[in-house]
Amino acid sequence: MKLLIISLFLTLASTCNRQPLKLQVINTQLLQDVPSASGITKSGDSFYVVGDDSPYLFEVKGDGEILNKTAIYSTALLEGNRLDKVKKPDFEALETINNNEILAFGSGAKSPERDIFLHIYTKDSVSIKTYQITEFYDNLRKHSILKDAHLNIEGVALYHKNIYLFNRGKNVIFNFVYSDLLDFLENRKPFPAFTTMAYELPKIDGYQSGFSGATILEDENLVIFTASVEKTGTAYNDGEIAGSFIGVIPIVNGTFSKQYRVAPIPNSDEPLKVESVTVANKIAHNKFEVALVTDDDKGNSLRLNCLLKL
Repeated sequence: MKLLIISLFLTLASTCNRQPLKLQVINTQLLQDVPSASGITKSGDSFYVVGDDSPYLFEVKGDGEILNKTAIYSTALLEGNRLDKVKKPDFEALETINNNEILAFGSGAKSPERDIFLHIYTKDSVSIKTYQITEFYDNLRKHSILKDAHLNIEGVALYHKNIYLFNRGKNVIFNFVYSDLLDFLENRKPFPAFTTMAYELPKIDGYQSGFSGATILEDENLVIFTASVEKTGTAYNDGEIAGSFIGVIPIVNGTFSKQYRVAPIPNSDEPLKVESVTVANKIAHNKFEVALVTDDDKGNSLRLNCLLKL
């Protein structure tokens, strides 16, 4: 344990010269009947949650109460309240565009089952446009930056005109012009140009943490991300959960910095696998209320309401 703590702080110190972040967990709530929470986003006054083996989009109150759920994928393969691992769409990346639109991406970790993109409209009632994006993901899979690594999209965030996809395993961020991506998916334009950036994230017991969720604060020019550690060598198989981190990446002149700050997310009884983050409220320039969701790989989900100080 002493060596682990020393290794962690050496890693944190190497990322930048500023002090690490401070994260305080205010309270923890069980998300009753939400299996395997993998994405959370705030839209208007509501929070929305998806699970990686659930066919539903859940609307959740600030106290964790489920207001309603909407089917966003076929329920034919449900076993109890969870989808079969082999056939699930594995929705992992969830983000709000505006008060009426939400994006959700399947991870792409298994093709074609997990090659799905949802454009969700929430005005008045929920409606969904579904895209099969195997061709899009295949272009990412064959990029040299993922050589000998898996595609596993776990986070999505928007900043001005760009959309960013966060890959877990080999921690790569793919950057597209959002309108170009939509034009490609609608067969209006060829596959769009994009850029990439890779990060080395902190380790636990020798295992590097992997991106698990992200959001961007445009007015702060700041990326907030989560990263978790599973003791496994693949994007498909689950492994022993070792813990999670929250981090921030400054955006300088429209470009993500290579420097970041990170803080461990406190565990409860067992190490937590934090899957996603959204900002619940901005308190001050350097202080935010954030909501995190966790997945214990057994079908249970928690929501952590936290105070993040930069």
